[in-house]
Amino acid sequence: MTILVTGATGFLGSALVTELVKQGQPVRLLVRDEKKAREQFGDAVTIVRGEITDVEQVKQAVEGATTIYHFVGRLYHPSVPTELYRQTHVEGTRIILEACKGQSQLKRFVHCSTTGVHGETGKTPAAEDAPFAPTNPYEATKLEGELLALKAQREWGLPVTVVRPGLVYGPGDLHLLGFFSSIRKGLFRVIDGGKALLHPIYIDDMTDAFLLSAEEPAAIGHSYNIAGDHAVTIKELSTAIAHSMGKELPSSSIPLWLANLASDIFSFIPGFQGERAPLTRSRVKFLTNSRVYSIERARRDLGFAPRMELEEGMRLTALWYQKHGYL
Repeated sequence: MTILVTGATGFLGSALVTELVKQGQPVRLLVRDEKKAREQFGDAVTIVRGEITDVEQVKQAVEGATTIYHFVGRLYHPSVPTELYRQTHVEGTRIILEACKGQSQLKRFVHCSTTGVHGETGKTPAAEDAPFAPTNPYEATKLEGELLALKAQREWGLPVTVVRPGLVYGPGDLHLLGFFSSIRKGLFRVIDGGKALLHPIYIDDMTDAFLLSAEEPAAIGHSYNIAGDHAVTIKELSTAIAHSMGKELPSSSIPLWLANLASDIFSFIPGFQGERAPLTRSRVKFLTNSRVYSIERARRDLGFAPRMELEEGMRLTALWYQKHGYL
């Protein structure tokens, strides 16, 4: 038995590999940065150094694997060209799926997609069969990769299960650091009452979902939206973050029209272009548009049951940030 993980040094991958090593599982990694992987996991793993687009290295990594977790991805940033996302999420997925052909020992291929394939959902939770509506090149190319994986299951019989993580947070994550930092400094205000809904999930619960998706026979050929036990408003999320640092969230709210106006003004001020601005149009959209998901299929098929409460999860996240000097 050999478990292959791609994208192992990222947030999701490192949490999964740490758990697999703790369980005493034989783990193999396909990574670009061998030194970084050794620093994270020591000699408890076997490493194949290479890019996901390197056909021969991918074949070497896949050979003999019984379970594959395909996590490799490129994080979203507005400045990244679409073609770079396509190389990683689409061509990389195509290459690893091709390498799996003829690997009769392969029992499961867990493909990590994103709930972002559904785009903005409104306040009705999106189930797995909800319309696709990606809003940026990251989400669009993750959708292309997911569809390739499911096509390989239908046409080649590969044992593919697709997992779509929601807003994952916890120790090791830096996506929400700016959010924490601005709240700690007292600079953050909710927009439009903070009533938009998001659906966060703590990293340990997310790792449990990945492990369950690799074990359940009925999961082959299916996609699963994975998020926390329930959605929360932006105001509830921000309040939990404030409390994690012993702060109180200011009660005032910025009107939506004013937030959009401010983001437009910032875009013309030298030194505040792009993501360096306190507010951008994309940030305003994130804070005022709901993205929520139904996890009933995962509950039913996988026995998935998220356990972490928001306040405790944010407390543990803040402690990790403080321990590592981020806050």
